[in-house]
Amino acid sequence: MPQSISNYNLYLYFFFLIFLSSIFNFQILDNYHDKFRLKNININGLPYNEKKNIQIELNKLKNINIFYLKKDKVLEKLTKFNFLENIYVNKVIPSSININFSKTAILGKTIIKGKKFYIGKNGNFINPDLLSEENNLPSVYGEFQIDEYLSLIKKLKKHHIDIENIKGYYYYKNKRWDLLFSNNTTLKLPSKKDGESIKIYKKLLNNNDLINVKIIDLRVSNQIILTNNND
Repeated sequence: MPQSISNYNLYLYFFFLIFLSSIFNFQILDNYHDKFRLKNININGLPYNEKKNIQIELNKLKNINIFYLKKDKVLEKLTKFNFLENIYVNKVIPSSININFSKTAILGKTIIKGKKFYIGKNGNFINPDLLSEENNLPSVYGEFQIDEYLSLIKKLKKHHIDIENIKGYYYYKNKRWDLLFSNNTTLKLPSKKDGESIKIYKKLLNNNDLINVKIIDLRVSNQIILTNNND
């Protein structure tokens, strides 16, 4: 009988030892998981008023184990902010991520179905509510594809036309553009070979042939039609 009691005490001792060890191990495991939960998200590359909405969206990722957090998950949260480009995500163990990006250049503003949008160099129509107010942007009118506008900007820059002096772009259904400059001069481009016409315009500009001219009409091949302010 004493031997039986002794074995019982021994079993009881081992039971409590295993029980206490398990609690201790669970605490260690909880502490381990807590240490590597995402706590800090550092955003670089934007002023506060433009990154605050991004911060709110990314905060939804907090408390995820940093080892399980994939870059694609972070990028998914950023898709609605389509003014961002050059995005880099860097994990900082144990509980932080650093995100660096830049804002695309804003090249104009337009109206689509009664709603205002900015035109980004990255090829996106951008909700202006996501950005600080952009001043001195040209207005772009008509039902154009954004790549058509970006192509025009590229051609103007190629021929060293100062696009800062353009206050309005007008797109027509026959796929051609009129440009309104800050001095209220209008340049009418053809639907085809507009790059050649821009080159001709640049030569006229360099030769001072546009003094007192209100309209430069280059729509017809091999013709230059100038309308004076007095006409």
